[in-house]
Amino acid sequence: MECVKACEFLAHYGSYPKRYVREIYNNLSIVMGMRHANRMINSCSLCGLCKQVCPNGLNMGEICLEARNLMVETGKMPPSTHEFALRDLRFSTGDQFVLNRHQPGFTTSSVLFFPGCQLSASKPHYVQKIYDLLCAKVSGGVGLSLGCCGAPARWAGQEELFKETLEKIEGEWRNLGSPRLITGCPTCYSIFKKEISEARIETIWTVLDQLGVPEAMEGTLSPRVFAVHDACTTRNEPELQESVRKIVQKLGHQVIELERSRETTDCCGYGGLMSFANKEVTQKVRQRRIEESEADYLAYCAMCRDNYAKEGKKVFHLLDLLFGDEGLTGSEKGPGFSKRQENRARLKKFFLKELWGEAVVEEKGINLIIPDQVQQLLEERMILEEDLRAVISQAESTGSKFKNIEKNTFIAYCRPVTVTYWVEYSPEGDGFLVHNAYCHRLKIDE
Repeated sequence: MECVKACEFLAHYGSYPKRYVREIYNNLSIVMGMRHANRMINSCSLCGLCKQVCPNGLNMGEICLEARNLMVETGKMPPSTHEFALRDLRFSTGDQFVLNRHQPGFTTSSVLFFPGCQLSASKPHYVQKIYDLLCAKVSGGVGLSLGCCGAPARWAGQEELFKETLEKIEGEWRNLGSPRLITGCPTCYSIFKKEISEARIETIWTVLDQLGVPEAMEGTLSPRVFAVHDACTTRNEPELQESVRKIVQKLGHQVIELERSRETTDCCGYGGLMSFANKEVTQKVRQRRIEESEADYLAYCAMCRDNYAKEGKKVFHLLDLLFGDEGLTGSEKGPGFSKRQENRARLKKFFLKELWGEAVVEEKGINLIIPDQVQQLLEERMILEEDLRAVISQAESTGSKFKNIEKNTFIAYCRPVTVTYWVEYSPEGDGFLVHNAYCHRLKIDE
């Protein structure tokens, strides 16, 4: 079947859509007992490729999303599946990151720039540069809105949380005078275009294509050949896709098309929170994509770029072509989970301090020394540095810790909410050296 040939998720489970639909129905109908299709339901990226290639237009993504919504409503969704992603969403919709302002010196905004949480996390310095560029080229005031569009909540089947998140964004947009919205993220664009019907929504790429890209600055990338990877949320956005290619060519580079591009493009494995639900399928999805061409890839979604770079593919973000330098190789890895949150928080502080002249309080937490191999474990186990600090802080203040005599290290645990975190550490200088960390959902009764 065409959809199974095109989709690693559908191929992974060794059957075909008609049977998958029945399995999902049976899974939802179970009152008591094992629900064997839970993982399959949560492994779909919801990208819509199956509908694009299916002669009958069957969209397994819509079926899986509806199933997730029902699982959440009936209390059948395993809380561990999307907990980490939703926790990251809460950070990106909280006070540490959210900011809504008119341009300094203006009381109104003709446009509102919404860079999105992932671009702000991956390349915060580029967000600063884009905002400066818009302020220089757009008249009438350029507002700034930092936050998350709520996509992870929708993908997790948490429709109420999604609506709540979107209502806050729409409320802030109205408070700023309902200006034209410019997004830096393809997913934010697709969400706002569908959900905020009154707004005029554009991406930074169509806007730059119209305004004209800045002249190549000294030290920017020399002419190269790029295979453009279209974000799956732009599948039905030919104008956006064309603007990207025009910008690349205006900057002196050559574009080649991947076999699966534009309306048949692949997902990078982040969509639908696939990477949190099924690492095996995610790996297959990414490997298939990066093996499609030996050329360097060019992405205009921060998550796409970081996910392919993580697998060893040379991939640039379109902003690298505008603001990067010749030292970029495309092999640079994106920041980890903790660094992404730190980047968002620092970006907000930068704007508050440098643009609006407000005093910013720098919080000093426990200094952690984390070797590279431990950092890799933290990423794999989805443990944040704030979790390590919570454990060590509690252990040091209460004395509740074990000592490993042979290794001269301490072991302690802490359960902030629903996950228990364990850390093996030792004092070093003015901080603590982290030797190991792991987590589980068991509660320890003392």
